[in-house]
Amino acid sequence: MAQLIFDPAGYTVNDGTESVELLAKEFALLQFLYERRGQAFSREQLLDRVWVLEYPVERTVDDHIYRLRKKLRRWPHVKINTIRGYGYSLIMAEPKALDNPSMRDEEIQNAVRGLFEKYHLLGQGKSIVALASQREVLGFEINAYFRSYIRFIQADIGWFLETDEVQPRERFYWLLLLYWAATPDSDRVLDYCEEVLRQGLMTPEQHREMEILNILELYADAGKPKKAIERFDHTGRVVEQDGLTGFVMPVALMEMYVHLVAGSWEEADQTAARLERLLEKEPYIREIGRFRVFKGLRLLTKGQEREAEESLDEGLEILSMSQHLPLYLGAIKQINLFLRRCDPENSLARKYAYLFESVQKEFHLSTLRPVMEKYISEFLGAGMVEKE
Repeated sequence: MAQLIFDPAGYTVNDGTESVELLAKEFALLQFLYERRGQAFSREQLLDRVWVLEYPVERTVDDHIYRLRKKLRRWPHVKINTIRGYGYSLIMAEPKALDNPSMRDEEIQNAVRGLFEKYHLLGQGKSIVALASQREVLGFEINAYFRSYIRFIQADIGWFLETDEVQPRERFYWLLLLYWAATPDSDRVLDYCEEVLRQGLMTPEQHREMEILNILELYADAGKPKKAIERFDHTGRVVEQDGLTGFVMPVALMEMYVHLVAGSWEEADQTAARLERLLEKEPYIREIGRFRVFKGLRLLTKGQEREAEESLDEGLEILSMSQHLPLYLGAIKQINLFLRRCDPENSLARKYAYLFESVQKEFHLSTLRPVMEKYISEFLGAGMVEKE
């Protein structure tokens, strides 16, 4: 199946080795139609969903469709059809596929799988997306996990809500993580996660990660850092007993954030020093971005606003450039939560509150959140998967 890869950092769309640069609204309109390909939308519906809180005229949609068609002319399999008297729909025809012998070459398939895994370890989301866009040309398959992971780091919430390509339990897990990034309601996402742990609805690996890592950070988000600190010893034992070397840095980042929310400055500084040593040995992009954000929060508590702003902005830029949008959105949320609780009169509060509102609008999160909440609530209420 042909697949377009969207890069919101540069408003570019990739199809194999080719890319097209778009303007911001062209990008948003194409992504909206692509995520709902095969569905027809009126001009009024497109205005409501793409031009949120703006007041353009219906002709605006026609103008943007005209420009998109011109820019996408080189890709005849991407078709925006006019529904006469109504609006538009997008369909994807299957381009003529190359019969690459490499598709049947086990050595090549293993090598590419190893690249995906290495890029994942290094936190190079953009590299994963770029590699995936070359699938047809280079001739390799993408396994089920990375097909979902690519959608996840692009914060493709619409795809997860509508896809039948992912098993219900896996789909629920990805949507729960995306909901954490999308919602300012920390208490609600914490309630969801506590309930899913109680019911045991996730795979053993997902359950373990939620129990020793994710939910501890959620306690801090919800203003309950002491509950997280009480579990630090358990997390440390599980990481050591199960040999979870890949969890060492994410756990340290979680602990630093929890200590910051708790106002435990000495412990936060000690964890920060340990993280600097870890990152010197293993400079993973995703972890560097998060560390810069948390370092900025610590600088705020010291009254060093200029240095804090520089560190916060650098961390957000790294997360955005690495194309890990859930962590980027989550970091913006955590900055706002921290400022609201610890220093609401800080001069930076308005800046990051505006940034938060901007990304909510850009990614249509206020529209998607109720749909996610309905799906998650129904999943938890109905027990949509069988426990193993």
